[in-house]
Amino acid sequence: MWNQENHSAVVGKTGRILKNQTSNIILRNNMKKSLNFIPLIISLLFFQFQGTGQSAECSTDYIHKNRMQTDSAYRNQIINLESNVEANTQNHATKNLKSTLYTIPVVVHIMHLGESIGTGSNISDLQIQQAITGLNDRFSNANGLGVDVEMEFCLASQDPNGNSTNGINRVNCSGVANYSTNGITPTGNPCSGAIETAIKDLSRWPVSDYYNIWVVSEICNGSFVGYASYPVGGLYDGLVIVSTSMTGNSGTLPHEVGHGFFLYHTFNGDGGNVSCPVDTNCILDGDRVCDTPPHKQGDCGTTNPCSLAGVWDNSRYNYMAYCPLVNRFTQGQKDRMRATFLVAPRASLLTSVGCGALGINQISSDNIFSVFPNPTQGLINVNVDITLIGSAYVIYDNTGKTIIKGKITSENTIIELGNLSGGIYLLSVGENLKQTFNVIKE
Repeated sequence: MWNQENHSAVVGKTGRILKNQTSNIILRNNMKKSLNFIPLIISLLFFQFQGTGQSAECSTDYIHKNRMQTDSAYRNQIINLESNVEANTQNHATKNLKSTLYTIPVVVHIMHLGESIGTGSNISDLQIQQAITGLNDRFSNANGLGVDVEMEFCLASQDPNGNSTNGINRVNCSGVANYSTNGITPTGNPCSGAIETAIKDLSRWPVSDYYNIWVVSEICNGSFVGYASYPVGGLYDGLVIVSTSMTGNSGTLPHEVGHGFFLYHTFNGDGGNVSCPVDTNCILDGDRVCDTPPHKQGDCGTTNPCSLAGVWDNSRYNYMAYCPLVNRFTQGQKDRMRATFLVAPRASLLTSVGCGALGINQISSDNIFSVFPNPTQGLINVNVDITLIGSAYVIYDNTGKTIIKGKITSENTIIELGNLSGGIYLLSVGENLKQTFNVIKE
């Protein structure tokens, strides 16, 4: 993907733009010649990036498109997830949560090449801590140019066994076949690096309680700087990022985390920088966010060739774009990410104690609950705070008709759904708490 370090475009051996290389080229010339050649250098570097084919595409897109074409179970998961997120957004299911800070426990797995700590791919604890701080600055809108997403990422203080931890695991992966020469190979990618699952199996924590970040030496011999799983769960859910991009000034980390919480690129649907994305219905088309005007990947200038509507800066300066100088998430993106938190698998992160406290600040006073599995076939588990025990619940169909009624009897109440037909249903608990879930039939 396009790498945003220090808000500068930076081209490596496969076309990624390298800030230091650009600076060195300029400094070799005198000032007058430098000023004359700067536009040419930038143009050539951008052209080189655009001409590298697959390396110009975020690896998240590559993996997603491949799995949508070849994996029917994955495709159905995405379709169901999209339906739930859309319903949550349309039904304003996040209304009661908008002033609630979500805290997400993170574990960082350093998959290094055997170097001493603080050198090469075995980056220091301080660099990791600075990266998480930088990530939080971007999600909290520290620069004041976007919106505060009200999501905070913390390095885990408690491991899956209840032991104290700093949230950082270090593994020497130099003995894994092809890793030292080519790095990791994303699932479905034909490059000759180490098998993704072979690397991740060396260190991974339960995705129900932690967001996994794997820091690697390279991805496909330098073809990419990062990729993330869309939120469909599974043993290997999380993001992968190269060690040189795991920094406090990195735009790569918030970009990939955005994917991990179900944001698409702002130019989604452009056919590989070929045509303007369809924008008939902003909830269903393009990036499925209404306040990020549709555009092509390479459209980063002062005007948007694809649309005169909306705030153009919301797209060209967006963390989910490939343009330089990215600096914001929008309200629409915030709503989409937070709507994703009402659906499995991300919902369980909100009740994790990986950071020593529940994932939602003051969850007991806000009375948040989660539903899983979602989608489901025959029953749902309703996981609630203790203060909701004894509350009434009602399940409605999409016409508003009452289907099932009952009471929450424990912190994990199982509701049998009987012979409900496939579709989206609304579960209401207590006076104001609502969440959608999807019933699927084989």
